[in-house]
Amino acid sequence: GVDAGNIVEPENRYRIYLKRQLVKKRKSDQDDFESIDSPSLPCTDTPGWTDLLGNTCEWYEQKDEPGCPAYVALWDVEEHCCYCKSNSTNATTNESTLMPTTFPTHVPVIAPSGNPIEIQVPTQTPTILTSTERPSDVPISFTPTPSTSSLSLTTIAPTTGQPTTAQPVSEVPSDYPTLLTRTPTLYPSVALSDSPTEQFLPGELLLSNKELGIELSSGLEAKLIASTGKKLKLVDGKKSSLSFHSRMDGAGIIDLGDRGYVYVSNSEETAGGVYGLQFNLAGEIVDYKNLLSNTKRNCGGGLTPWNTWVSCEEWKRGQCWQVSADSNSQNYLMAQKTMIGGSKGGRFESVATDNRIEQSPVFFATEDSKFGAMRRFQANSTGWHSLHTDGDLTYLRITDDKNFEWTKNLTAARESAYSYYQHSEGVSFYDGRLYFTAKSTQKLFVLDLESSTYQLETTGISFQGRGSFNASPDQVIKGTKRFLYFTESGGETPGVYVRDIHTGKYMTIFEAGDERYLKDETVGIAFSPGRHRMYAGYQNAGVLIELRRIDDLPFP
Repeated sequence: GVDAGNIVEPENRYRIYLKRQLVKKRKSDQDDFESIDSPSLPCTDTPGWTDLLGNTCEWYEQKDEPGCPAYVALWDVEEHCCYCKSNSTNATTNESTLMPTTFPTHVPVIAPSGNPIEIQVPTQTPTILTSTERPSDVPISFTPTPSTSSLSLTTIAPTTGQPTTAQPVSEVPSDYPTLLTRTPTLYPSVALSDSPTEQFLPGELLLSNKELGIELSSGLEAKLIASTGKKLKLVDGKKSSLSFHSRMDGAGIIDLGDRGYVYVSNSEETAGGVYGLQFNLAGEIVDYKNLLSNTKRNCGGGLTPWNTWVSCEEWKRGQCWQVSADSNSQNYLMAQKTMIGGSKGGRFESVATDNRIEQSPVFFATEDSKFGAMRRFQANSTGWHSLHTDGDLTYLRITDDKNFEWTKNLTAARESAYSYYQHSEGVSFYDGRLYFTAKSTQKLFVLDLESSTYQLETTGISFQGRGSFNASPDQVIKGTKRFLYFTESGGETPGVYVRDIHTGKYMTIFEAGDERYLKDETVGIAFSPGRHRMYAGYQNAGVLIELRRIDDLPFP
């Protein structure tokens, strides 16, 4: 969840930046009168620090100029990296001697100097879709608020629409983000290009991969791994005995240690099933096998703390099955029905685990139905057998616009689902909070499991950068740091997106670039051990894609 009191809106971030630059300038002027022999304190990089994308201080030394002018206003690197401090002996400054403006330095010139600029400043409601195209409510706490302070350009007031003329901008330098874009961005703006760039910036510089028909964020590369109906080429030069399955859906990674890992993938065909694509440590395909059969419409699922996969069936009496993909396990190819589905079953989607109490893990399962009540199964033990013995089964009941409870009353929970969260889909647990999506209303729920309160927002409405997340949210996967990863069902350009849990902003990882994926569904997000490879695909088109960062850093 996001604490509204701690959010720094994009406009305010720029003002904070400006204030810092003015302080640095004044200090620089003051230093001119001080002795050059004045003692200085030694500088030490903050041990173990990385930015939210995983970059270290060493990365900035290699990629930026002294003082880090391209990034100093974005990640607060000057507080952690000596190379990026403005008073470093190696640092150089680009501060203008002109009158200060409300924009950071290095913004592309948009008009001749000396004339007022008439431009739209972001208003209270992001202009992403009209009210007839998507739900009209605005996400909690994330709406940019127009500033009341004067800007050095002609602004259009959000209430009257009448321009207020201020002093003309005498010069607009280049290369930093600007308030003039449709959606404010926290990342450096980069001109469109067909050439890959090394820096991974979600939502910036979407590059076309014409072979795959997708557009990638800056700093990513992609390749095709598997296609429905085709046998896979193995690392030993042979072909797999089975053709790759159709209608792939939810997926996870089973870590095999020095033997590599298995990409476990559901099939949402009527015949169902679960399949395992085994890779070695180099990411090369070793084998492909069927792990579960004689099921129906295996949709989503989730990983357990003991390295197994729970696969959920989406039909009237569907169940959730525990599957082992490790050939060294005694439960390998011995999948079992769990207690999550109860005696009557349901149209189940995805599973998440709260393992804070290791001897009594809690499993949450969503159900894709108008009356699909989320269920919570608290096991009495840990390990494989904990999902196949008695535990405590309760259901989510939202009581009002702020609070929820877990109840034994399934009827009351179903009524709550109908009123608040019809067709729930992806679910993920992180740090005491449960995140889940409701497809039909395009909502993201954030349940605080400690306080039994929740927050609610419309997915994709607070969007940053290029692309759009306008169709239905589906699976949701928690990253290692501050990102939630989403798949998308339907729309003209279905893709994979991230949400920054600190700012509430959504950004593009990749999305469809041509008509072959029209109205399709992105599926199967999973990360290799170490997170250097990300897997995802398109269900109807039947393609599985591997993505990597060009800088070879892990996905956050």
